[in-house]
This record gives sequence, structure tokens and C-alpha cells, in this order.
Amino acid sequence: MSNIRLYVLAAAFLLPVLIIFGRLVTVQVLKHSFYAEKASAQQSRQFEIPAKRGELYVEDNGELYPVALNNSLKYVYADPQLIEDPDKASTELAPILDLGQASLEKSLTFTGKNRYVELKQAVDKETAKKIAELRLRGVVLRDRDYRSYPEGALFGHLTGYVNNDGKGQYGLEEYLNADLSGRNGMLKAITDSQGVPLSTQDNVIEEPRNGTSYVLTVDRYIQGIAEKALKTAVSDNKAASGSIIVMDPHTGAIKAMVNTPDYDPNHYTQVKPDNYASFLNSAITSQFEPGSGFKPLTMSIGIENKKVDQHTGFNDTGEVVIGEYTIHNADKKKFGQVDMALVIKNSINTGMVYILKLMGGNPNEITRAGKEMLYAGIQKFGFGQKTGVELAGEAAGRVKDPKAADIDYANMTFGQGIATTSLQMVTAMSSIANGGVKVEPHILAKKVLANGELETVHKNFANDRVMSKETADTVANMMIGVVEGGSGYLTRMPGYKIAGKTGTAQVPKANGQGYEENKNIGSFIGFAPVGDPKFIMLVRVDYPQTNTYAERSAVPAFAEVAKQLFSYYQVPPEGS
Repeated sequence: MSNIRLYVLAAAFLLPVLIIFGRLVTVQVLKHSFYAEKASAQQSRQFEIPAKRGELYVEDNGELYPVALNNSLKYVYADPQLIEDPDKASTELAPILDLGQASLEKSLTFTGKNRYVELKQAVDKETAKKIAELRLRGVVLRDRDYRSYPEGALFGHLTGYVNNDGKGQYGLEEYLNADLSGRNGMLKAITDSQGVPLSTQDNVIEEPRNGTSYVLTVDRYIQGIAEKALKTAVSDNKAASGSIIVMDPHTGAIKAMVNTPDYDPNHYTQVKPDNYASFLNSAITSQFEPGSGFKPLTMSIGIENKKVDQHTGFNDTGEVVIGEYTIHNADKKKFGQVDMALVIKNSINTGMVYILKLMGGNPNEITRAGKEMLYAGIQKFGFGQKTGVELAGEAAGRVKDPKAADIDYANMTFGQGIATTSLQMVTAMSSIANGGVKVEPHILAKKVLANGELETVHKNFANDRVMSKETADTVANMMIGVVEGGSGYLTRMPGYKIAGKTGTAQVPKANGQGYEENKNIGSFIGFAPVGDPKFIMLVRVDYPQTNTYAERSAVPAFAEVAKQLFSYYQVPPEGS
């Protein structure tokens, strides 16, 4: 063999060896880190470990009742590529899943892209068993926690709901979403070729932190009677909507908060787009002009600043002129010579304007000083600010500052031209009920600790005195007159002292130009028994069609709930 042939053969033998060697050097030396990371990524995976969402409860005789909890149910999905006979599979599955056979068959037919088709959410155990017994290849059952609301619509505006993305919407679910959600854990694990985690010491696990559970201040019984009374009031008056709030005036603990129309959070997807407003908790989101229900608050500001007392006289001519405007009493009534107690009892608009004038030091005109005094008092009550209640969507309301026109402030004295929420009214009036202290309305009572023990979460029940006890007692006695001989007469109950005030408010037009014709909001706010009230309550009926005044639209519902509360709280009538 010639040398040339030897060299050729040697080259033919060595060249592949050199190429392989060079490739090994590249992979194992020069790009070792790159390929090591790539290999690791292919063999290890990261899995999310879902945290348990915190639950919501109410307390009844020492027992906790869930109003929002997690139910472990199944969801069903399919991989159409694995479905051998879509016609047969859909025929068997359709009656179990309560789905149309034709559309189901279409879903189960492989199109070349649809490797995942969701068939049904929240399947119960019995249904899941029937599906499993079919042994259909390509149809899969998986565990999933679903939010459930055992009290349904009764607590719907308080709980809100959790959407399909696991995010809280409205109510406590939205307000506390981060706290209820907790934090998901993580498993970083070496997997086999099928992606199944292997048990090795190299796995890294971060345990989930489950969400916090809470106990509400709401009383399930009171919530129930309030809901029933409200539905009756709205129905009887052919009204558009309404709200009732029942609160402890000493602590600010909300005992009931109901609205109509409502919705069932278990079936929130069934709410039609034109009814989305029913998701809103109108007791805290809907702003309205309170009308005459505001008068006791104006009176308390006048008394607290020593501008009037219950004996201060006033000659009512039935009207008062403010610039180019004339303010009349309801139905253009004239009451002649009256004192402040009668101003409240007879709900005299002109008397309230007179107080505003006295605040400024001149009984014949409205001054900047008077407007500033009224504004300061209104601010103390918290109007124009959110109360801070632990619910999503609360509105702040609106109060005009002292730069506003005299007519605006004149109207504000009797509850027009000021925008409030029902909860703001209840909170402000609690100061009169409890002897002059502002309370913090709240709906969370306790936190459920990991060991099951309960921890109080709201301790500062009352934090600010807005009037003296003498002022509060004086106005409370004036409000008794409304019940004993005024527009709140339908709440009279032998042996019980109830303080209250009706409000029949006009409804501003959307463009801010005047008021709607034949449209009003009727309300009644009151507390009882005066001296040591067990409850304060506001009933609001929006746009009643059968009754013009609140004494017929809202007062009967207040009376019905109050009667049952006296019994529930075991408050005996005086003299018994």
C-alpha cells in the first residue's frame, strides 16, 4: 500500500473521530452551563400549590354559620383527540351533564387544534360518579374548590362573589380579596418523562399560606326580617328599589344591610347585563338627597353651637325668600308661631333656614359665617367622606363648601342639595342616639385564627365626640315628637319610646337642572328605645308609585322590623 493511500485511509478514519471529539468538547466544556441548564429545565418543573380561600361566617348563639365557603367539587373537561366515538360519548354524557347532545358531540369532535374542551364546572359527587362509570377515554374529572354561598341572595350584597378567575367581585369578596386569597405555594420538582414529580431530596417546596377567615357583625335573624319587610315595602309601593340598615348605635356594628333588587351570588352569571345594577350594594353605593331626615342633624349643629334651643321661637309664614328663590314648606303649610321642637315635629323647612341665619348671627340673612358653621358641623358627622366600612364600592357623597350660593345652603338645612348614602345617615344619626359620639360603622367582628380561635378585629367603636350629651338628648326628645304626633305616627308602640324622622326627598335630574316630576325617595330613620337604644335603623324606598310621602312608603317597614326587634332583644315595654 502506498503512503498516499495510507494517509487517505487514516484521514477517513480520524476525521469523524475528531468531529465527534470536537462536539463533545463543545457540549461538555465550552457550553457546559448552557446545556446543563437546558437539561435541568427539561427534567424539573414548577407546580403551583393553591391556597385555600378564607371563608366568611356569622355568629348565632355561639355557633358559626358560613355565608361564604369553599366546596370541593369536580370539573369536567375532554381531550377530543382521544375521543374515539364522539357520537357515542356525547349520547351517554349529555343527559348526565344536562347538555344538548348535538352541541356536545361537536365539542368532542377533534378539529386538529382543540386538545382541551371544558364541559362542565362544579359537578357534584353523584354526577361525577356517573361520568366515571362511563369510562370514556379522553373525558377527565378534576378536583377544584368552588365558592358557595349558603344564604344566597340574603347576604349577596355583603359577600359579593368570586369570579371564574378566582377574583373577588363586590362586597367583602372584593374588599378583602388579598386577605381572603392568601398566597399560593410552589413545588419545584424533578419529573419523569411524563412530567410526574419524583420524590427526591432536590425538590423544593414552599407551603401555601391559606387566606384568612372572618366573622361578620351581621345577625342572620335580623337580616332575614329586614329583607322580608323591605321586599314588602317595595312591592306594596310599586317602588323601583330600596334599602334597610340596622346598626348598633353604640358600637357601629352593622346588624343588617339589605337591598332590593338583589341577586344570588351562587348564580351571578345568570344576571342579565341590563340588571347589572343589582350587583351594587345601594345602601353604600347609591347617593341620594336625604330630605327632611337631615333636619335633626342641622338642629343638633344649631343647638351645639348655642344658636338655638328647644324653646327658641320662630314665626313661620310658610315661605322664605332667598335672593330670587322662594322656599316653601311641604304642601305650602303655614304653622305661625312655633318653637324648635315643633319645627322638627312638623318638619318645617323655613324653620331650618332660620337656624342657618342664626348660625351667622343675623336672623334676617344668610351669612358666610353661618354657612361655615353649618359646613363644619356637617363635616364632623362625616358627610362627603367614606365611612370606611369594609365593603367594596362605597361612595363618599357630596357636600357643597361655604363658597356655594346662599340658596344651596338654605336647601341643605333640610336635606336638599347634599348627596349622602344610607350608611352615612345611619352613622351620623347614631351620634344623636348614643349621646353624642361618632361611631365607626363596621361589618367585620372577628378573625378566625389558624388554631380555630376567634380574635376581635374592631376595637375602636367610638372615637370622636361630635356633640354634647345634652344636645344629643334634646334632639332625641324632639324626634320622639315626630313619632308621637308627627309623620312617624305609624311606628307608635305602647310602652316604647321611639325617636325618628321621615324624609321625602326630591330626585335631582341627571343633568343637574332641577328635579324629576312625580319622583321621590321616601325614608325613615329612627332609634329605640330612647335613652338606651338597642338599634338604629334606616328604611329607604326609592320612587314609590302608590304613596307620595315617606310616612306611608317607608314608615310601615320600620314599624314592622322595630316590633320584631323589641321582641328579639327582649326589651320590655315601660310600665310592664
